[in-house]
Amino acid sequence: MSLETGPYAWSSTILKELWAENDKARTSILGEVRGLSDTQLGFRQAPGRWSIGEVLDHLCLAERAMIRTISRILQQAAGLGQIAEHGSMEAPSSRIDLDLYNRPAGAPESVLPSPDRPLERLLAGLEESRERLQEVTKRAEGRVVGNVTLPHFQLGEINFYQWLTVQGAHETKHLAQIRRIKADPAFPKQ
Repeated sequence: MSLETGPYAWSSTILKELWAENDKARTSILGEVRGLSDTQLGFRQAPGRWSIGEVLDHLCLAERAMIRTISRILQQAAGLGQIAEHGSMEAPSSRIDLDLYNRPAGAPESVLPSPDRPLERLLAGLEESRERLQEVTKRAEGRVVGNVTLPHFQLGEINFYQWLTVQGAHETKHLAQIRRIKADPAFPKQ
């Protein structure tokens, strides 16, 4: 599925809502970065700050880490009998503490970006990671995942649905960062 063809049609209400937010954030990011030049992608507001290209690379790396996390949760939930048909168990909350999550925090080393990647490569990486995350998430389609958790470095123990909420919140956080970079008076015009 291409990023241009739209989101998967989820039958689960909670997954439909979570992915609507995730798709909204991703669509906004793509709208902000399409057509940027290499100079614009590499612009840094200050030494040690990320460029837009690095933000995009970070998003791809983080989404790949999310794939591993979601896979582990689903594997553990299946082993514990915590994946069931709707109506047989209640889905845990998907809410996260956005105030805590949106506090400044350094990225874990595993998702630190590389500089100077071309836009086409960055967009292809984002498309591939999104497809893979949706494929993994589809394992729970039509069913409920119980309250099996894994730790998040800021939020502590969070469940499957909360991890998917983090995905959209993460991209929304970096969308604001991309917009701040582009609004900088020194941002290259071309």
